[in-house]
Amino acid sequence: MLTGLDGDLATLAVTVDAALLSAVGEVHALTLGRRTYQLYRGALDRRDRWNVHGHPPSLDLPVHVEHRCTEPPPNDWLLPIPAAPAPTILTPEEGIPF
Repeated sequence: MLTGLDGDLATLAVTVDAALLSAVGEVHALTLGRRTYQLYRGALDRRDRWNVHGHPPSLDLPVHVEHRCTEPPPNDWLLPIPAAPAPTILTPEEGIPF
């Protein structure tokens, strides 16, 4: 869970699930009456018809769903996180830069 201030709405405290939503997940959440928020400049800004359209959730635009204790977001709502690239290991033949 993340808790923060919604700077756009009278600076109210809001709590969201930490998992990132995909575009499909956001549509499902909104259809079920759950609010979504984007993390922007340290505030959780509520998403509405003006910023949902044309600005889908991504790793660069993290979007979260409001927290409900008994209703965690299903896995098919979540943004797939790409695997981290394997570290590059230099051999002595390739030269160690020091």
